[in-house]
Amino acid sequence: MDRQWSVRDQHREDVLALLDRGQNLTRGEIARTLRLTRSTVSEVLGQLLDQGIIAVTEQRAPGGRGRPAEVLGLHPGAVRHLGLDFTHVAVSVCMANAAGDLIASATTEYPEDTGWEARVQLALRTIRELAAGDVHLEHLAGVGIGLPGPNSASWLGFPSTTSLEPFHLVKARIREQFAHAFGCQVLVDHHIRFAALHESTLVGEGERDIVYLRLSTGVGGAVLGAGAALRGAHLLAGEIGHMIVDDGPEARECRCGRRGCLETVASLGAVARTWQQTTGESADLEHLAAARRAGDPRAHELLARLATDVGRVLGIAALVIDPDEIIIAGEVSDLLDPVRPLLIEELSRQCLTGPDITVRCVDADRRQGALGAIAALRSADRPPSPRRPTRASALSPQHEGGPRVR
Repeated sequence: MDRQWSVRDQHREDVLALLDRGQNLTRGEIARTLRLTRSTVSEVLGQLLDQGIIAVTEQRAPGGRGRPAEVLGLHPGAVRHLGLDFTHVAVSVCMANAAGDLIASATTEYPEDTGWEARVQLALRTIRELAAGDVHLEHLAGVGIGLPGPNSASWLGFPSTTSLEPFHLVKARIREQFAHAFGCQVLVDHHIRFAALHESTLVGEGERDIVYLRLSTGVGGAVLGAGAALRGAHLLAGEIGHMIVDDGPEARECRCGRRGCLETVASLGAVARTWQQTTGESADLEHLAAARRAGDPRAHELLARLATDVGRVLGIAALVIDPDEIIIAGEVSDLLDPVRPLLIEELSRQCLTGPDITVRCVDADRRQGALGAIAALRSADRPPSPRRPTRASALSPQHEGGPRVR
C-alpha cells in the first residue's frame, strides 16, 4: 500500500510548486512566501538538495553584516517531463526540465517486426542511459508517450496471424507498464497528434485549426481543432493516411488490413518500392531525388502521381475540417517540393477554399512526437501527487478519457 500523505510531504510539494514557477529564492523568501518556519523550510530544502532536485544558483550579498544568502532554484538537470515517440522502426526519447528546456534526447532504432515487449524494453534502456550524471528523474512529474496507429506490432501471446492488438488495448498496456516503472502521471496518445501539437506551438498561435500529415515510415495524420487534438470515438480521428487512393486490382495491402491506402503509396518504403519497380534496379529515395534533378521523366511522373494522391487526400480533409493551415512533415515531403504546384492544384480542386489555403512543409525530425508529448504534459494542469489521497471525482482527466494511472 502507498504510505500515508504527511505534513512534510505537503511542505515539499508546496516548495516545489513555488520553484516550479521559475523563481530563484533564498530560504528566508521561501519561508515567508509559504508562511513556514525557517527550520521547516531548511529541512525540506536539505532533502531536495541531497536528491539533486534543487541547486544553489547564486550567492546573494547580505544587506548588512552576515554571510551571503544562498539563492535556490530547480536543478537544470532534474527531469520534469519525459516524452517518447514510438514509430514503426524507432523510439525517440526527450527529457525536459521544469522550465521546458530540452536537456537530453536520443533515438533508438529497431526492426519493423519488433514486438511491443522489446520496444518498451529498448525505450526503458534508452531512458536509463540518458538519466546519468547531472540528469536525473527524481523530480519527474509525467511521462507522455506517442504511439503509431493501429497494427504496428504485436504483444507476445496475441495472435498476429489474424489481426494485431487494437490500438486502445496497446495504449492501456503501455500506460500500465510506464506507470509501474515511474510511478507518475502517464499520458498516451497517437504520436502524430503529439507531433502536430508540437508544430502548432512553434507558430505561437494556440487557437488554430490544423490538418497535419506526416509522410515517413508510415503515413499518419492528425486534426487540431482550436489548438486541441481531436481523437474520435475510437481514437482514430485524423487517420487520413488510411484514406483509400488506389481502387485498382493491383492495389497494395496496407498494415491496416485493407488495400490502396495512402500509406501504401506515400510512405518511405512504398515510394522506394515504386521507384525500384519503375527502374528495374535497386534504388532508394536519394537515387529518386537525383534522377528528378537530372530531368528523368520517370522520376517526374512518379512524383507527380504522388503529389496528386497526397493533394486529393488533403483536399478532402480540408473540405471536412476547413483548417487554418495544412502542415506536411516527414522525409517524403521533401521529395514533393518540386511538384508542389500539382499538389496544391489537386488539393484546391477537392475543397471549397481553393488555393487560398495555407500549406506548410516542415523539416523531418524524429523527435516531433516526443516534444509534442512534453508540450501536452506542460499544458495540462499540475496533477496531484500519486501519494496524496484524492477524491474519486478527480481521477478522470478529460485528456486521458479514463482514470489517471497511479
